[in-house]
Amino acid sequence: MNEPPGDDFPRQYARQWAAQLVREFEGLCFQHRLDLPVPAIEFFTAAHKLGEWQAAGQTLRLNWRLIMERPWPVTINVFKHEMAHQLCDYWGYPQVGHGPLFERACQRLGVPAAYRRASGDTPVLFDDLAAEDATLGEGRRFLAKVEKLLALGRSPNEHEAALAMRKANELIARHNLSLEADGEGAERRYRRTVIDCGRGRIHGWQRAIGGILTNFFYVALVMANTYDPRLDERHRAIELFGRAENVAVAEYCFHFLERELARLWQLRRQTGQARGLAGKNSYYLGVLNGFRQKLQAQQQTSSLKTDGQQEMSTSALVVTGDLGLREFISQTYPRVQRYHGAGSRIDQAAYRHGEQDGGTLVLRPGVEHRAGNLGHLLPGN
Repeated sequence: MNEPPGDDFPRQYARQWAAQLVREFEGLCFQHRLDLPVPAIEFFTAAHKLGEWQAAGQTLRLNWRLIMERPWPVTINVFKHEMAHQLCDYWGYPQVGHGPLFERACQRLGVPAAYRRASGDTPVLFDDLAAEDATLGEGRRFLAKVEKLLALGRSPNEHEAALAMRKANELIARHNLSLEADGEGAERRYRRTVIDCGRGRIHGWQRAIGGILTNFFYVALVMANTYDPRLDERHRAIELFGRAENVAVAEYCFHFLERELARLWQLRRQTGQARGLAGKNSYYLGVLNGFRQKLQAQQQTSSLKTDGQQEMSTSALVVTGDLGLREFISQTYPRVQRYHGAGSRIDQAAYRHGEQDGGTLVLRPGVEHRAGNLGHLLPGN
């Protein structure tokens, strides 16, 4: 039996969390073109239930420990599961369980497959997700091969390190081109991960990293929003979509570049060659452009070029042609809009210094074992 929140419930959050969930509800209704009435939001404590829809009181209830202990996107997927029950009720079928009509409601709301089962209401869900990730043997073997090559990037010999990175990039390309040739389509298992960019906005250099990921690491990218329930803050976020192994590699690359930008900037500041916010942003963009040029040069010298490569990278071609991935993205964001950010003022000297340093960057190992990669991917098909 469900119980009201206990004495350990952080009651100062109740109003903020309820308000945020109402915003999420309204956003989901807009995205999926639904006209559902806004439910009452309640929190409860229970050992064996994550959420529930109470048709009699038109109330959507969530276990508050789910919010405190799991990433916000996981909370939202459980929330969408309960919204699917509400949608069935709205259609006039309040007691349909998890049968075909519920499945139809989940498809309408874009509920990921792993969250559609009856276990989507209970903590068993997380056991199911762990078991599902354990079945990704092929993806894990692929990641192990990539990591071995990146480990060679530790070599103090610049030529050996660059060669190792080029071979890793070629392995990633061959892996994805072979999948495209096999035509797996709907059988592919896609994943999504959310990278919290912090409050305010997504910086130009973060968008530039996103461009590198889409052009060279076989993922699609959506600029979105997320929420930190402990701080009651709404943040901007970058969401990566793709096959599990590609998303894991791309997420690692994002954080690697993020760390390297800060490290290289500190080194430049110590030499007195760069200063100020404009200089920092310009330097970051220069580093990323230098790294991008290095990846482009490696791709052009490989044997994996395509006829359309001058206009679009191999990665972008594969992702654009992946109808299953496009469908997976549209389940979450059926109303994705294109955005073109305004250009920023560039400090040319800082930018040139950045390009020089970016041309020497080599990806280091750590793809699979860094906390937050495979373990935090959100499941798909």
